[in-house]
Amino acid sequence: MEIYKKIICSSLLSFVVNICYANASVFPKGCEVTGFGFSNDFLVLNETGNQSYFLIQNRSNKKIEFEHYDTTPDVFMSPKLESKLLPGNWSAFASDIDNTYFNCFTYENNERVTINCSEILDVCQYPRVKFALSNMGTYWVSTNKPQSQVIRDSIKKGIFLHW
Repeated sequence: MEIYKKIICSSLLSFVVNICYANASVFPKGCEVTGFGFSNDFLVLNETGNQSYFLIQNRSNKKIEFEHYDTTPDVFMSPKLESKLLPGNWSAFASDIDNTYFNCFTYENNERVTINCSEILDVCQYPRVKFALSNMGTYWVSTNKPQSQVIRDSIKKGIFLHW
């Protein structure tokens, strides 16, 4: 009977550990996989056009670059919105423009090469984020840092990451 108790206890412990591990996420609390998509090789942020906040992680082993791809050629003086991201690092992006497209690039043999954003990025959105009027718009909030530092930078800028 004692052996059965040990087997049952170890089975329950294994079950609990597996559930905890399966629910583990690279994203911080409140950041959800919503509000963005991938189209061909592009990352497309902000499906609604409402003021939004996204966290983006480079999960590849290469330095990558982002470059805004303007889908509206008649826009006057559109900002460049470029950024670089080292392996494992994070960036935060705020946007009030719907369907903001980004190309992803890396360098191979000193040549700039387009890569599929969906294969190298983890992205999430804080859908209940609150912005002060002074920091609304479309811009890189914080770039190329550990996740905790990107979140601290965002909070210092008055962005409330509510969950």
